[in-house]
Amino acid sequence: MYIGIAPLRISFAGGGTDQPEFYEKYNGNVICTTINRFTYVVVHKRFDKSFQTFSPDFQKHYRPTEFKKIEIEDGVEIAASIVKFLKFKKGVDIVLQSDVPAGSGLGASSSLAVNLVNTLLYLQKKKYSDKKIAETCFEIERKILKWPMGKQDEYITSIGGFQNIEFKTNKVNVKPISMNKKSLLELQNNLLLFFVGKTRDSAKLLSSQLKKAKTGNKKTIESLHKVKQFAAEMNESLQNSDLNNFGDLLHKGWMAKRNFTEGISNKKIDKIYDLSRKLGASGGKLTGAGGGGHLLLYCEKQKQKKLISKMKKLGLTHIDFKFYNKGPKILDLYKDLGI
Repeated sequence: MYIGIAPLRISFAGGGTDQPEFYEKYNGNVICTTINRFTYVVVHKRFDKSFQTFSPDFQKHYRPTEFKKIEIEDGVEIAASIVKFLKFKKGVDIVLQSDVPAGSGLGASSSLAVNLVNTLLYLQKKKYSDKKIAETCFEIERKILKWPMGKQDEYITSIGGFQNIEFKTNKVNVKPISMNKKSLLELQNNLLLFFVGKTRDSAKLLSSQLKKAKTGNKKTIESLHKVKQFAAEMNESLQNSDLNNFGDLLHKGWMAKRNFTEGISNKKIDKIYDLSRKLGASGGKLTGAGGGGHLLLYCEKQKQKKLISKMKKLGLTHIDFKFYNKGPKILDLYKDLGI
């Protein structure tokens, strides 16, 4: 039995500029980090050559099927598409699970993709670089599954850590953000994460944003340029271990992101966000595509108690998390137990 573990992520700035529809014309820039919340892949070899998968999160079961007869179905599309793409013809049972619900805005789908690709490559005795794993997952998700997403999730999960990622037409540069330990801990302690509720339709929001970027919609393009600039400013501040402007840059980025396309925010979310600012948060944003998921807030430690209490009374779930500086890993129970 093999267990793959891969981290989820939080994106702080530049989200949206990692879509090829934007970065192939203007270049993109994203600031993000992996956190100590994970996806899990359990792979067990079968006695025959059939493929079977379970997705407890979606309550889906794909019955044992020969490789040549595998079809991509909702709920198990990640596993089916990856097995076909990698031409993994050995019989396996696969279980996919996550620490967060679907539509969380924390990059769970891409984390699962990276996780499974990494695990199956291990079983095939193949070695891909972190970047090749990221590009492989992006190709599967974009070209095969037709998901309207950017590249940051695959890259940050594959590489791990706190990163400044630059996207260009034929190149992706990943540059670690170096902060002194005291400032990094202060940043972590000043961040609050709340689950607002499942994203209504992230694919619809991303498709609309992608279409507007592709057709050169002025409002969308200008907003994307703004969040790209905020990412550059945030990177400079973080490299200098200067947190003075972090909350303000989060706020500016969120104001710009709401102009990407309709539906990224709504009256309920706006009300909650405005209240959080009155209670001490200097800035924040919805993680992921918007419309729901998790609300990230920057609030100094001494102001957090009242804010957390109020968010809980509004029905939001407080999610405790820490930064995590590693990418995916595999537990080989046969090897680890000396079997």
